[in-house]
Amino acid sequence: MKALNFIKHQQNLMVFAFLLVNLSFTSSINWELKKSSKGIFVYTKQSPNSDIKEVKCVTNFQSSLKNLVCFIKDINAHPQYIYQCNNSFILKNVNDSELYYYHETAAPWPVANRYGVIYYKITQNSLTKVVTIKSNGVLGIYPNQPDLVEVPQLNATWKFTPKSDGTVDGEYYIYLNPGGNIPVWLINMFVVDGPFLTILKMKELLQTEKYNDCKVNFIKN
Repeated sequence: MKALNFIKHQQNLMVFAFLLVNLSFTSSINWELKKSSKGIFVYTKQSPNSDIKEVKCVTNFQSSLKNLVCFIKDINAHPQYIYQCNNSFILKNVNDSELYYYHETAAPWPVANRYGVIYYKITQNSLTKVVTIKSNGVLGIYPNQPDLVEVPQLNATWKFTPKSDGTVDGEYYIYLNPGGNIPVWLINMFVVDGPFLTILKMKELLQTEKYNDCKVNFIKN
């Protein structure tokens, strides 16, 4: 009886492992490459809960982890590189690795500009040194802005993986529902260009001297 139970247990483990592998494979093949240029690869896939597509970008940065984190933490610089960013400023510093900030995005006429409050948190794996930065939109904590539309949902993640050659692999994920009465087909037309142009400008600015001697003591290269 014990031998029979052991065999059944092993069979159950094998089925469970097969399902995990299958789910992981299915998840990876859902992403469809939409743009590949200048070392930046942009993928989209259908969101399970929305008609708006999710976006993933993959690239390599000629930079250190500390410089990248310092760059991301420079909220006031967002209009210099984030696509269509009109304004961005810190609302509250929770600590060195957590904060809330205001972000406004320009939209083509006659569509109203979008705004929102974003909370982000930076963590680093002590063994792999991988840095993860998670950003989430937070509703209702900033005064209503006349003539602007508050973004109802934003979820984004940066994952920075250091390489042995001193560079860093970057993976960026974003799902953004801009709200309002914009047709979904129109939103999906622009989900690729925004992240691509943002990362392209980001790579350019990272080569400037501004972030070379950045101090972020909680990040280890």
